[in-house]
Amino acid sequence: MTLFQVVETSFILLALWTSVEAIRRLFSHSLSHIPGPRLAALTWWYEFYYDAVQSGQYVFKIQELHKQYGPIIRITPDEVHINDVGYLDTIYAPSMTRLDKYDYQLRTLRVPGGVGTTADYYLHRIRREALPPFFSKRNVLWLESVITEKVNQLCGLIAKHAATETPVNLSDAFYGFSNYVVNNFLFAHQTDVLADEQEAARLRHNSHELLKGINMNKHFPWIPDILEALPQLLTRPTMPPGLIDMLELFDRVRAELITIITRISSNTSGEKESINTGAKGSVYESVLDSPNLPASEKALLRLEQEGALLTLAGTESPAQTLNIIFYHLLANPSLLTKLREELATLPTLSTWTQLEQLPYLSAIIEEGNRLSFGVTARTARIQHTPITYTPSAITTLSAHTAESVFPDPYAFLPERWLGDEGRERRKFQLTFSRGGRKCLGIELARAELYLVTAALVRKFDLVLWETDERDVSFEHDYHVAMPRDGSRGVRVVARIRGGLALSRDRLTTK
Repeated sequence: MTLFQVVETSFILLALWTSVEAIRRLFSHSLSHIPGPRLAALTWWYEFYYDAVQSGQYVFKIQELHKQYGPIIRITPDEVHINDVGYLDTIYAPSMTRLDKYDYQLRTLRVPGGVGTTADYYLHRIRREALPPFFSKRNVLWLESVITEKVNQLCGLIAKHAATETPVNLSDAFYGFSNYVVNNFLFAHQTDVLADEQEAARLRHNSHELLKGINMNKHFPWIPDILEALPQLLTRPTMPPGLIDMLELFDRVRAELITIITRISSNTSGEKESINTGAKGSVYESVLDSPNLPASEKALLRLEQEGALLTLAGTESPAQTLNIIFYHLLANPSLLTKLREELATLPTLSTWTQLEQLPYLSAIIEEGNRLSFGVTARTARIQHTPITYTPSAITTLSAHTAESVFPDPYAFLPERWLGDEGRERRKFQLTFSRGGRKCLGIELARAELYLVTAALVRKFDLVLWETDERDVSFEHDYHVAMPRDGSRGVRVVARIRGGLALSRDRLTTK
């Protein structure tokens, strides 16, 4: 057989297979009765177009498709999306219900060792059970003095800009703040990004640029597979800066883990230390010493990936919510006035526990979480029942903009969280997910949000500077909500409360 005949035969077989598979997906697939665009049922290229070519727009396209096809639609050959918040408890069921994640969607982050990126239900339980003691409210309360110390440093940074009458980029400052807190909590090393504004700006920018490319990982996983197989000596010069930052984070985590392993191995006394994080150099010191984790789950690569993922999530999530909160407080002075009146009922040096008792502050934080949207990517669940094994999802965009629950959904309205109706709405809050896959770091994030919001509102008069709503609005889905391209974040000019008003004529940029 000639080469031409081989190519011709291969082409015919490929065309035949494509035709048969297309017929199967459209007419005999288990989802063929679910409404939706035929092209989405036929091929993943439909999703790719809105993910990659249209830059993170598929989450918004799905909302449009619901208007055309109804509340349950087929959005890829194998996946269903549901636009009904009443179905949240079915998809994101309690922890004892077996729900696997859809591994196709987990390709984006490329850290399979992380708790949040573990597809299998049983493996996830093993990994997760080693961590909750350290993310408990009790341990976060123990850490409150560390958070308060960094809040004071954040206030000092803003005060410096107030004294020199120069703008401050709150987005960079919040990123540096939350990065320090999560690093201090997870690891022995403490990278004080907040001490260097330029470094905080660089890391935030690089992280966001890296996230902009993650949708390509989902559709073409073989590209990063090839690149990772090559020596870094060849690939590093072509890597985006955000990926280099990630590799450096892996290196720091690996070095710490090796130190911990050496220390545990040298402990010949046989005595076990307290598992409280206050008695340990880091969370992972106790994880490595945990008798409940098999040896395979203590492998360096697995723990590196988990540590990196927790660091990125613990940095991005609270920083994004603080951006949302402060933009809307400054854009709506009446909200700020009401919050200050409530804060005046507590001592100036209030604890997190005291601040949590303030209903209006709590409502502002709930609304900030709602409009930050948490993980915006689809996080489908696969139910193991006799009926179906179909990946099904409700995006946070769909849940948080359901007008039946949140009238005027894109408006920042803290009042919607007050009273009995507000308490009822909390069951539709999906920022930290829910069920057995609920975010581990909820309490840590809440402590940061309460302490930072109260401190900055009490100590400063802030005015938005060259910032508008598109600097915080959800315009692109890159696993998290991203604002318009080219946004430089939330920037403000500051005055220490009780001090002299700023002269706008003297305002300069640095």
